[in-house]
Amino acid sequence: MAQSPERIGLIAGSGALAGEFLSAARGRGCEVAVVALSDPVRQELAPSADAIAHLPPSQPKKIIRFLRAEGVRRIGFAGKVEKRLLFQTLRFDLDALRFIRRAGNLADVTIMDEVVRYAEENGLRVLPQTEFLGHLLAPEGPIGRRRLQEAQRKDAGYAIRMAREAARLDIGQTVVVRKGAVVAVEAVEGTDEAIRRGCRLAGRGALVCKAARPGQDLRYDIPVVGRGTLDAAREGGAAAILVEARRTFLLERDRLAREADAAGVALIGWSGEGER
Repeated sequence: MAQSPERIGLIAGSGALAGEFLSAARGRGCEVAVVALSDPVRQELAPSADAIAHLPPSQPKKIIRFLRAEGVRRIGFAGKVEKRLLFQTLRFDLDALRFIRRAGNLADVTIMDEVVRYAEENGLRVLPQTEFLGHLLAPEGPIGRRRLQEAQRKDAGYAIRMAREAARLDIGQTVVVRKGAVVAVEAVEGTDEAIRRGCRLAGRGALVCKAARPGQDLRYDIPVVGRGTLDAAREGGAAAILVEARRTFLLERDRLAREADAAGVALIGWSGEGER
């Protein structure tokens, strides 16, 4: 008798990453039961999902109930959840209120650590995002034809250090740097808005850098760069986007590289050891 395929759970936020996860998991023979955290996400993923439900992040008890009913034992997180939702009036169930209280603050890493703990207390194993998305990790070196100019390399090393430090402090993952000064740091507004603000302040020629936390938990919040990030950098006249090599997801890498080349933006996978 043929063995039934494993049914994986996907907690899906907005953006293209959730669709990439779903496609990759199905491509490896898994069925996927999706918890869409918003209705637009449900509409987008429904045609490809084996089962799907729109359940907000404020209702974790219902999420667990759905996943158990679907026979899910392993889950992954993919996609963006707007942190600003936590500052709005939402209807939180008792389980959500308990783990927010247990977390003690609303920092991203604190909340996500509690979410992972809650899932595992309820019998679900949380997969590293790289389990199905490892093919998206940025390589080291130029991603496209453009390279950093020699005068920009010192700023690039500084930018990666500052981005890692901002990520370590759980402020954000992105900084904008110009002439040895940090002109913007991402916070609740998100990557693209931080880039727009930084480029307005810095003028043309700024460097945009996105980095993971030191000791990044691979189960959630691996940095992601896609066309929205490139659009914000191009509109602001940025000279380069630096991403942390092997620790950042690039969406539609080949297309991103072509469009960065056309826009005059260097797209670089940076390890801190220098561009290769």
